[in-house]
Amino acid sequence: MPSLTLKPAHEHPIPFLADLMTRGFEGYLVPINITDTVLLTMMRRDGIDLTASRILMRDDEPVGLAMIARRGWTSRLAAMGITSNARSGGVGTWAMEQLIAEAKARGDKEMLLEVIEQNTAGVKLYEKVGFKKIRRLVGYKLENPQVESDVEIEEIDIRELARAVTYHGMQDLPWQLSGATVMQHTPPSRAFKINDAYCLISNPEVLDVAIQSVLVKARSRGAGLSAVLMRSLFAKFPNKIWHVSPIYPEEMGFIFEHVGMERESLSQWQMSRAL
Repeated sequence: MPSLTLKPAHEHPIPFLADLMTRGFEGYLVPINITDTVLLTMMRRDGIDLTASRILMRDDEPVGLAMIARRGWTSRLAAMGITSNARSGGVGTWAMEQLIAEAKARGDKEMLLEVIEQNTAGVKLYEKVGFKKIRRLVGYKLENPQVESDVEIEEIDIRELARAVTYHGMQDLPWQLSGATVMQHTPPSRAFKINDAYCLISNPEVLDVAIQSVLVKARSRGAGLSAVLMRSLFAKFPNKIWHVSPIYPEEMGFIFEHVGMERESLSQWQMSRAL
C-alpha cells in the first residue's frame, strides 16, 4: 500500500512547481502549460500562499500539487493537479480531506474553488468532500468584430477600476473577478471607462485579448453602457480575437451577448464549503 503525504510547496523552487503543475493537468479538458512566469503571475494575482500550498507525495515521488490562495478567513483551492499515474485509488479525495483539515486548523471559515462543469469526475470529488455549487460561471468569444465607434473612452489606472469593483461590484463575485484580484493586474493589461462603465483587458497589442473585468455602477445599470464601452474597445483595437474566460457568473452573460459574443462550450461551477 503506497504511503501518501503532503509537503509544503514553499520548500521547492518555482520551476519545479511549474513543471509539476503542468504534469498534473496532462490530458485535462483544456491544454495547460504552466511556465515560471505564468505561475508567478497567478500567485501574485490570486493571493496564492506557498506556505499553505502542498505537494502530494506517494512514497517518495511527487504526484500532485494543490495551490492554496488565502484572503482573510477564506481559502481557495486555486488549482489541484495529480499526475496521470496517480489518478485513482482515492488519492484526490485523501488530499482534499487533508487540505480541508489544514484550513480548519488555521482558523479559516470557508473554502472556495472553481471546477470545469464538464469535468464530471472533479465535480463528484469536490461534492464528495462537502463542497456545494454556488453558481455556474460562463465564458464567451468573438472573432474580429467589425465595429465603428466615435465614442471617447478614457484610459485609467487599473487601481481605479479595482476600487470601483470593490465598492460597486457584486459582493460575492468569483475570486478572480474580485476587486482584490483586479488590483493585482498590471500593464500590459489596460483599464478604460466611459462615465460609470469600466473594463479591464489584457494586452491589446497581441491577437488574443481577454476581457478581465466589466463593471457598471448600480445607478447607471440598464442603460447599455457596458455595450458602448466594449464596442468602443473593439473599434479602438481592431482585428482581434476577444475572449471572456469562464469566470463570469451566468447572470452576467447578457453583457457579452449584447455585443455579439458567443458563449463557449466549457463552463465552470463556483463551489464553496463551510469549515
